Amino acid sequence: MRMARDEPELERDAQRYSTQPLPPYRYLPGLHPHPQANPHGHSYGADDEPHPPWQPGEWRTLDGWRHGVDLCNAHYYWESHEAWEALWHAVPRRTTPHRFLQGLIKVSAALLKVRLAMLTQKDIAGAQSLAPAGLELLASVGHERLMGLALGEHIAALRAYFGPLEHDELPDICASPLILLDD
Repeated sequence: MRMARDEPELERDAQRYSTQPLPPYRYLPGLHPHPQANPHGHSYGADDEPHPPWQPGEWRTLDGWRHGVDLCNAHYYWESHEAWEALWHAVPRRTTPHRFLQGLIKVSAALLKVRLAMLTQKDIAGAQSLAPAGLELLASVGHERLMGLALGEHIAALRAYFGPLEHDELPDICASPLILLDD
């Protein structure tokens, strides 16, 4: 099993927003032990307490949000999805923060599909459906800035990044846009 330290091509000089450590490996379905279900998984036995309700204005102290950003920026796409999903479940449906997180979760899933396609499957259909769905949700938020993220700029960077998918080509996973927060 490839550990994160064995993937220097994925190392980035990105600002960290949380103090939580990064897991020892970037989970890839079919290639690694499932992080939560497998006793050898990096998050096996971790606390699954539901996240308490929260407000977008709390983003500076919302560790699940900030850790999810760190995970996504470091190519831990499945893990970022999980971090944000806990927050997503804690807000009312069809609200701005709900759509915002759902969009980021879909984008993270699309990035995971790109990574998998580069390594094994060569099937980009998942990324081709998830990326536009995530971008549409993010655009529907209707805010230029939310939870420290310049959303318009980030959406534009993601659209450019995912552009090759429209021509059945894979974007370079190492060039995926960073999530940059006002800190």
